[in-house]
Amino acid sequence: MSTMFEYIKWRGDLSFTDNRLNEVDGAILSMISYIDFGAISGGRDMLLRDAAQGYCPDMKYDSVRLGLIIPSKNINKLFCDAAASKRFGTLTVSDYQAKTSDEENCQFAAVSFHMPNKRVVVVFRGTDDSIVGWREDFCLSYLDEIPSQRLAVEYIEMIADKYPDRRIYICGHSKGGNLSMYATVNCSADTRERIIRSYCYDGPGLSRKMVSSQEFRDSSRKLQIYVPQSSYIGTMFERGKRYTVINSGRQGARQHDSFSWSVDVSEFERVPELSPKGKKNEEQFRASMDRMTPQEKKDFVETFFSMVYSTGAHTLTDFSSGGLKKLNVIIKNYSGLDKPKREMLIKLIGKLFDVKLISAD
Repeated sequence: MSTMFEYIKWRGDLSFTDNRLNEVDGAILSMISYIDFGAISGGRDMLLRDAAQGYCPDMKYDSVRLGLIIPSKNINKLFCDAAASKRFGTLTVSDYQAKTSDEENCQFAAVSFHMPNKRVVVVFRGTDDSIVGWREDFCLSYLDEIPSQRLAVEYIEMIADKYPDRRIYICGHSKGGNLSMYATVNCSADTRERIIRSYCYDGPGLSRKMVSSQEFRDSSRKLQIYVPQSSYIGTMFERGKRYTVINSGRQGARQHDSFSWSVDVSEFERVPELSPKGKKNEEQFRASMDRMTPQEKKDFVETFFSMVYSTGAHTLTDFSSGGLKKLNVIIKNYSGLDKPKREMLIKLIGKLFDVKLISAD
């Protein structure tokens, strides 16, 4: 199976002038966005190849850890491989922004990559290692807008104003994919007109209300949504009827890792539909959401994360460092919940850490 690494070997000598940005390019930049460009550039614009030299001067791909469930070594290698290529190395990196706030329940990061021919690629980062980032994601279940979505709209409008002569691509993986959809649907009509494509790579969807809106219909031809065949994250919430199912070489929740996605020349390998597991994930999630009121969803999220914070953890790395001991703390805390909520909590923890938990009945 070929991956994004092979893609860079095949097409890395083709400039974006010779061959326009495609869905694999967008996924590569989406994964590179997990890098802290703020620490590298200090707010200065710089070429991607120079950023990589400052980030990994010794070319040791495992030298920088990005978080518990983020594939750090692969991202670091992808960054260096892309930066060494003709295709990606001369892209200019600009306008890095990041905000993480427990008080505002917000985790957001974005960066822009400038291409030839007056094109700019806006990339929204997915959820990082912070617990607050995951808490904000869960708030999608009952809020019309989470803080990072508002910041995504502000960011795309800022880029549109700052570079009035540029056409725009938007992309993101996971939460970043959700932000790319949200920003495309909710930006001004003038900005939306300048958007060429908006790529969402296995991101949770939007609310039913938003997907049924005129703004979503106006944006739908620009949205490119990719979901691996047994997706869990990408089957959350609503994404409309136009999406592409792609082949992953891994199983279950691990398909969320885009390094497992099969590349066929300049696109991801398609499969006809979600697998039985993917369809089951979608059905179970929607059934869980439908049987809970907005207040119950809010109470559930607050209960869940109060339990996580009770372990003293502020990142997933913190949370996992105590192994089963910290998981046992949560199991004891949630044993008093009613059975449906307890079962949902077990599944969420199991999906997040790819472990099997037993109910504390």
